[in-house]
Amino acid sequence: MTMESNMTATSFAAEFAATEEEWRRAAEAALKGRSLDSVLSHRTIDGVSVDAIASRAAPRTIAGRPAGAPWIAMTRIDLADPSEANAQALEDLNNGATGLSLTLAGQGIGQGLRIESLSDLDRTLDGVLLDLAPIHLDLAPYEGRIATAMLAALVERRGLAPASVKALFGVDLLRDLSRTGALARAWPDMRRRFAGVAEDITARGFAGPVVLADSRVVHCAGASEIQELATVLGSATDHVRAMIDHGFTLEAAAGQIAFAFACDAQQFASIAKLRAARLLWARWREEAGLAPAPVHIHAETSRRMMTQRDAHTNMVRTTIAAFAAGVGGADSIVVLPYTHAFGASDADSRRLARNAQSIILEESNAYRVADPAAGAGAIERLTDKFAEAGWRTFREIERQGGLFEALRSGFWQTQILEIRAARAEAVATRRAPLVGVSEFPQSGEVPPSLAPQPAVDSPAPSAASRTVGEFGDDAAGFRAIVAALAAGASVADIRLASRPRPTASATPLDLDRLASPFEELRAVNEGAARRPRAFLALLGPIARHAPRAGFVRNLLTAGGVEAVDGPIGAEPLAAAAAWRASGAPLAILCGSDDAYDEQAAACVAALRAAGATVWLAGRPKNAAELQEAGVSRLVAAGDNALDVLREASKLAAVVDARAGEAS
Repeated sequence: MTMESNMTATSFAAEFAATEEEWRRAAEAALKGRSLDSVLSHRTIDGVSVDAIASRAAPRTIAGRPAGAPWIAMTRIDLADPSEANAQALEDLNNGATGLSLTLAGQGIGQGLRIESLSDLDRTLDGVLLDLAPIHLDLAPYEGRIATAMLAALVERRGLAPASVKALFGVDLLRDLSRTGALARAWPDMRRRFAGVAEDITARGFAGPVVLADSRVVHCAGASEIQELATVLGSATDHVRAMIDHGFTLEAAAGQIAFAFACDAQQFASIAKLRAARLLWARWREEAGLAPAPVHIHAETSRRMMTQRDAHTNMVRTTIAAFAAGVGGADSIVVLPYTHAFGASDADSRRLARNAQSIILEESNAYRVADPAAGAGAIERLTDKFAEAGWRTFREIERQGGLFEALRSGFWQTQILEIRAARAEAVATRRAPLVGVSEFPQSGEVPPSLAPQPAVDSPAPSAASRTVGEFGDDAAGFRAIVAALAAGASVADIRLASRPRPTASATPLDLDRLASPFEELRAVNEGAARRPRAFLALLGPIARHAPRAGFVRNLLTAGGVEAVDGPIGAEPLAAAAAWRASGAPLAILCGSDDAYDEQAAACVAALRAAGATVWLAGRPKNAAELQEAGVSRLVAAGDNALDVLREASKLAAVVDARAGEAS
């Protein structure tokens, strides 16, 4: 039997450029004068250049997740009631999840899993095989000692070997300080308590790291990738010092460190950030005189990037972020439900979050290649730039005396606030567009209908708490907490006996989502008794005014300002009459540059005579002339959209107030 040749007979490939130089010439010709570099290159928020195209780099080995091993697909468990949380955990584990991230509520009223006794934790994890399903404790501030003791007591109750249980205990005292601005006790006492926890957990045989040097708080506060990398190194270093000061060897202390990062929809940056973290840890160990060893990296899709408006676009964001985290080498990943920005999630949103990881793992097989980005010139360059800048920034923190001192003095918060301000400016001017919020918003959108998660009060200490003595800050004190929980003491009892004495130490970081300013303004305007509106004076036929009119409609919708279209191509007096009928205080001229030359001056005069405030879409050549004629503002791409929308809203408020006085 003979086989026909499968070789193509066409010359299709010959039509494409064969070399990079030829391709660049063809691309520049297609851009018709626009710089190719403006398309292929950009800078991160703190000035690191990112090239979309770079020559292939020599692959290198970055010690991380074992080659061909899937990451742990964790699911977020944050339902308040332990029984409901257990049902969710079992459903997720039976349908693709391979680990659980227990989001624990703190003292007082708040959202999250309410664990008030060892029985509550046992009920939450009923039917969960702790030697098969890794656990991550996502802690409320300064709850690490109690939560760690609770898990240790449960492992002991079930008769499991601690070495068989994979756990990320999640302790990061400096993350908690940056969140709250206060310590539960004086810093020397906190260090001693933490070291006591680490000592006992190690003695019990748990292999999981106690410390999770966590950059998610600074990420949500607006930090850059470089600042996130410096934060985890700074936190790891301070915790290692605390352990060494209380009897650990350097090797043992370094072995208690893991990292946590938020990954967003900036795919290349997220991949490079995780790879840079491994390079930095290798450098840290080298500087400390230790042999190379991988560090566990836990990743969560970014809370900062989530939106309430057009919430379904969050599924795209979280999928990109989860893929980037996996390709970047994360050992465990949590995908937040697409409704996370509402503070509540339903069964569908949780299922979609869980299935996103299953698809990435099982359909794309992304995990089967060890370090897929190795050798990719653009990502390799970005990885090195992040690592080099991250190390320099970490050394700046060290010159302040370490991360604790940098937080206490306000040095680190100031650095983060500078980047946060630059990021906010990029969002406001839409250089960093948010789809569904600042760009392409949906008019008349109906948000998802979600039942709020119930907030449950923490119980008061029981009568038995009077018999629970104060726990020491060392390993013996930690063992006493484990024993007390096993004997039936409640979390409230342990808290009372732990004698918190808060000390203010730092300015807390303000956490927010990027979309919040637009969403808050839109919610106020759409909920107003009289919604702000703007009249669009449409100059010329549709072909001439449509581009700028569409731009203005999108802008106004983003801030909840209603756009009222005037008659197409109306004469100036007819446009002014239509403006009066609209009830809008503001008129915005929309047309082509030619239309502005021919008709704008007369239209401005008519609208101004009728009493309108007149704006104009775009920056035409005769803008100065039109401003002299009465145009009070030009509205164009690159403007601070929030300023434009706030001014439009204020104009409507003034008109409404006058109308109320007149009536």
